[in-house]
Amino acid sequence: MDSNIKKKLVLTGVALLIVFSIGTFGYYLITDFKYDLFTCFYMTVITVTTIGFDEIIDLKDFEGGRPFTVFLAFAGIGILTYFVSTISAVIIEGQLKESYKKRIMEKAINKFTDHYIVCGVGNNSFHLIDELNVTKRESVCVEINPDALRDILDKYPNQKYIVGDATHAEVLTKAGIEKAKGLFATTNDDNKNLVISLLGRKMSPDIRIISRCTNHENQYKIKLAGADDVISPNYMGGLRMASEMLRPVVTHFLDIMLSDTYKNLRLEQITIKGTLSGQMIGELKLDEFKDTIFIALKSGEDLIFKPDDSYKVKDGDLLLIITTPDERIKLESLNL
Repeated sequence: MDSNIKKKLVLTGVALLIVFSIGTFGYYLITDFKYDLFTCFYMTVITVTTIGFDEIIDLKDFEGGRPFTVFLAFAGIGILTYFVSTISAVIIEGQLKESYKKRIMEKAINKFTDHYIVCGVGNNSFHLIDELNVTKRESVCVEINPDALRDILDKYPNQKYIVGDATHAEVLTKAGIEKAKGLFATTNDDNKNLVISLLGRKMSPDIRIISRCTNHENQYKIKLAGADDVISPNYMGGLRMASEMLRPVVTHFLDIMLSDTYKNLRLEQITIKGTLSGQMIGELKLDEFKDTIFIALKSGEDLIFKPDDSYKVKDGDLLLIITTPDERIKLESLNL
């Protein structure tokens, strides 16, 4: 809420409280304590709100009673009207602001291509969304509970999102699934993740789908429904613990590389297409990208580590590199 409007609400609220207090105790004193405080308060309420009931306190027998009522009416009605109008403005402004924000959000999402859709916002997806933002990849969150989005929006105010149930086709359509590059099913419910995978595959046959799976036994079912890969946090956690014990230096190296300390370096893959197809490795001039390390080339089912500069790449080959988000974007821009 705007600080100025909040200040107005507090001031008018306090003023209204003072008016009701003055009215209640004023009638109490004017009537020489003949009427109880609640009756005096009731008389104040029907005067300030202009309800129009008859005087429940007969003021003609009390000196100054009716002049006091006139003063109370003019003072109280003005303050009450201002208070109610301020509250109405807050409600209407909030609704209009939310409606406007929703329209702007949907227009921005409609312009997305090759973006990623994250269905379900929780502990796992928070780190997923963080990675997408850090590596400068456009994404849309889909979450049925608006409160669950708060932590994400606190860190990334420009994060695009849709409030809705990702198991419904119209919600995925709003998220731009037809033009999306990838879909993440990350809810805590395996059944929902299965439905999201099934629906996503039907709506966009070529999209890549990664699903979360709480029960390791459900991996096969979710993959059968349409997911390309299914990740079990418990299973992956066990493998990580084993790696920490058996190869701690390797895991430490990967942790350092994935941290922000070293320019957001990531293991990435660049698909060869367009003008790059048919060129030799040496002609790609990867050495000119100072923050990029060429590791290997995947051609079909073959994985070739550091091929010779004379090796010709072809359409569909994958360059496996360590690079920064900025240099990844530059390399992808060459694929035109």
